[in-house]
Amino acid sequence: MNKGNKFEFLKDTSVRYFNIENDVPVNNNITEDRTYPTNFLSPSILSLNDFTANGTVVNEKTALTIASFYQGINIIANTISTLPMKVHRGKEVDKNNIIYYLLKEKPNKYQTAFEWINTMLLIMITKGNSFSFIKRDNSGDIYELNIINYTYVEAVIFDDVLFFKFDGDKDLVYRNDEVIHFKNIGTGYLGINPILNFKKNLEVNLNTVEYTNKIYNGEASSLRGTITYDKALNDKQREVLRGELSTNFSGPNGKRILFLEDGMKLDATKLDPASTKFLESRLFEKSEIASMLNLPLFLLNGDSGTNQNIEFNNIRFYQTTLLPIISKIEQELKTKLFSKQEIVFDDLHIKINVNSLLRGDTKARADFYKQLFYLSAISPEEIRDLEDMPNEIKGKTFVQANLIPSDLVNDFWDSKAKLDISKANDLNNTENEE
Repeated sequence: MNKGNKFEFLKDTSVRYFNIENDVPVNNNITEDRTYPTNFLSPSILSLNDFTANGTVVNEKTALTIASFYQGINIIANTISTLPMKVHRGKEVDKNNIIYYLLKEKPNKYQTAFEWINTMLLIMITKGNSFSFIKRDNSGDIYELNIINYTYVEAVIFDDVLFFKFDGDKDLVYRNDEVIHFKNIGTGYLGINPILNFKKNLEVNLNTVEYTNKIYNGEASSLRGTITYDKALNDKQREVLRGELSTNFSGPNGKRILFLEDGMKLDATKLDPASTKFLESRLFEKSEIASMLNLPLFLLNGDSGTNQNIEFNNIRFYQTTLLPIISKIEQELKTKLFSKQEIVFDDLHIKINVNSLLRGDTKARADFYKQLFYLSAISPEEIRDLEDMPNEIKGKTFVQANLIPSDLVNDFWDSKAKLDISKANDLNNTENEE
């Protein structure tokens, strides 16, 4: 955390600020009171931006109560969190690097590597941006990655250096190179908050959930329609009748039996789930949420598929949803955790292994490895590594008799040619003697 007078420049009104919604420069004082979408706040301090025109609260907390929205985020975050993340020096895994331990085992004293990346992705998808502070010791070596808990964030450009200011606090300001920043698609400095961006769509989903609850508690069965009567009613009688119907046959009392006076007829207006195409709307809402999260719809529908298309579906999920996020994570970690010299000269980089996600069924993988092996494009050790098998083999192993090491191929054919020549000479000598 940076304190003191180090960031006094933040009081300068000439500094360019960028808000979280669209990265548009804001030329006003940083002390201005602003409202931003908040996360997991009590109702007493909800932001005005959390409310829609109809009074529905739409923020990170309420959006996660939508089953398909929660499921979609869970699928993305859990899938990426389970993929092995390793430090590579060239093509070799650098297990002796401290960054390898932080990303594979424990990035800080509170979280495992799975929990850290999972939480970072959850915050990124719901808020648009997630941050972790890179803690260094006195010698500049990294020893912890701590997630920054914040309500809103601003990007600040000063003297061609990018800073991030959290919750309007001048003591919570970090340079861009001091934090790991995962972000959604945006215009540069900050990612777009999807909940704020799709507030109206999520409002429909929240209202649908509320309507479902009303169906089961009877409130959605309220009496609606017109009553005709062959006698004239004065204003007072009409108000009494309307009040009786509203009190006794609407809301939780909507399932009561209605008795009409002699001569009265009810022309009811149906608003039941069938007439409102309730089930069809729920399916459409899943499709909308899949579009928001850039997810293939079959993942939210729970379609398991057949053995023939499981591999195709995994590839589609990887290319459509995961690849852009994984690429951003790999590049962000590489540029923030390694120096320019380490990247250029030592070829240090982060690689998330997606082989487990893209691998097909057992037979398909065996055929694939077999073809590569016969082409001398892969070794048994590499195959075992790709399958997450231990390097050491227990017990005896057997190979086909016609297989030889690729580095002995030339010697083999040379010796075979010499043997054939020798046999041919012996045959000629025998014929000459005869």
